[in-house]
Amino acid sequence: MLRPYVLLAAALIGGACVARAVTPRGTEAAATPDAIETMARLAVGLDAKSDPNADSLYAPDAVVVANARVRLAAPRLAGVGAGGQVTVLGATVTLEGRFAWVLMDYRWTNVQQRLAEAGRATLVFERRERGWKIVHLHSSQLLPWDR
Repeated sequence: MLRPYVLLAAALIGGACVARAVTPRGTEAAATPDAIETMARLAVGLDAKSDPNADSLYAPDAVVVANARVRLAAPRLAGVGAGGQVTVLGATVTLEGRFAWVLMDYRWTNVQQRLAEAGRATLVFERRERGWKIVHLHSSQLLPWDR
């Protein structure tokens, strides 16, 4: 006879333990696709220069993969070497709630060494307590028949 009351009490206590999602102050403003694209271009540009300021755009737990290998430091993008310059050829941004992702084609050139590589990257952003951070970057060099 007490069993239905025990189940009801357990359900009420369990429901009270569930935390409600709270948006931290200062991050209520929704980002625009243009703002996300600007951040992605900045990350790619700083990374190509091996600028340590690029690290501030990444979450501490971000996963970076280039040409099927995990990268722990700059250069993070596939095909990018020391020196040179990265040019973004095109970018598409999708923004859904607290996540955004950018599909980007880029070209790295080093005029002094007469080197050039083309690549394609996906950057995944997440809105966190301290703003938007890159949580995943995956890049690959284009194959000769895709150029």
